[in-house]
Amino acid sequence: MKRLVLSIAVLILAAGPLSAETISRIAAIVNQDIITTAQLDREIDKMLSAEARETGIPTAQRDAMRQKILDKLIEDTLLRQRIEKLGLKVSDEDLEQAINDVQAQNNITREQLKEALAAQGMSFEEYREQLRQQLLNFKLVGREIQSKVEITNTEMRDYYRAHLEDFRNEPFIRLSRITFRLAPGHTASDIATMRGMAADALNQLRQGKDFLEVLMQYATTAGVDGGDMGKITEGSLSESFNRAVEGLAAGQVSDVIETPEGFHILRLEERNPGETQTFESVKEQIHKKMLEDKRAEAFAEWTENLRKEADIEKRL
Repeated sequence: MKRLVLSIAVLILAAGPLSAETISRIAAIVNQDIITTAQLDREIDKMLSAEARETGIPTAQRDAMRQKILDKLIEDTLLRQRIEKLGLKVSDEDLEQAINDVQAQNNITREQLKEALAAQGMSFEEYREQLRQQLLNFKLVGREIQSKVEITNTEMRDYYRAHLEDFRNEPFIRLSRITFRLAPGHTASDIATMRGMAADALNQLRQGKDFLEVLMQYATTAGVDGGDMGKITEGSLSESFNRAVEGLAAGQVSDVIETPEGFHILRLEERNPGETQTFESVKEQIHKKMLEDKRAEAFAEWTENLRKEADIEKRL
């Protein structure tokens, strides 16, 4: 059996075998099985916060919850009946492996798992039975639905063409810079000196001198540095930098940008509008998305057929 990794939260909230309880009224009859109003109230209490349980909720809201939960209990009952009819089983070995997977996913020991369950008001044995039911449900879905859902290459290509914008990378620019940085406590003379060097560097660049050569010319001067800034998401720079590179073509340099920290010259190396990922690079992603969608659709249709074929009497 394929190893399953399931979160504690999902498993705790999953519907499990019902314990013995005092029957108040019959809420529904599903073939030969009965769902009681006591079961409904218990499930509602699980969903409510401690404060809501104490203060109560409006009658209309509780009635809506009762109907929603009743439909879920009916569905769970139909699934359980189908599992019994098909004779599906989960071995103790598979169950133990699933518990180990839960522990590994959450990086906890068996004792820590038991403590987490106790904090939720659940015993370890109750948890095992809920987990067993979850595994049985997975087996049922695999037998009745999953094996019948197929995704063709043509369908994936059609999806790709219809959702091209979903597979487009964000636009980016690539910049290089030369910065003439002002030292702390700089004087008016320092500012004038740095401004002059920045103006001279810009003039050389606009006359066609190599950017790296100009940078190296000033690199020995204290406070001067620069180089490749790498790929940058377009529009993510400071307002002054964004304005400076707006409209530049690859290979062009900005005017000198004055900031409180100093003077900067930017060269646009590349402007990329955002390439569309190839079909082959996103094929697995598309397959997973379409498979999930088709399974959900098939499961909804399958459970609806179960309902139609079943003898269901709702009394609420």
